[in-house]
Amino acid sequence: MPQTEPAGHGKSLAETTTAIKNLIASDLDVNIELGEIGDDVSLLESGLALDSVVIVELISLLEQRFDFQFSDEDMKPALFENLTTLTQFVVEKTA
Repeated sequence: MPQTEPAGHGKSLAETTTAIKNLIASDLDVNIELGEIGDDVSLLESGLALDSVVIVELISLLEQRFDFQFSDEDMKPALFENLTTLTQFVVEKTA
């Protein structure tokens, strides 16, 4: 389902989590169903196993969808530890 809303400014944590799950399941070139994406599952090797190329693609999609830029300081593996951590980061960046 296409996102027609502008950037994620002012979105709640739950709305942002849902939007990110939809990006992962629908817009990334991965074979992951929406129902497989738990809030506390790692996005890296021990969970969804998104590789570095897919993470870069996800970063680009997040920047476009939520209208912000990741800085070099933001690029830490801990940010992708799980969806909750990533969502909290996006909400803070777009507040």
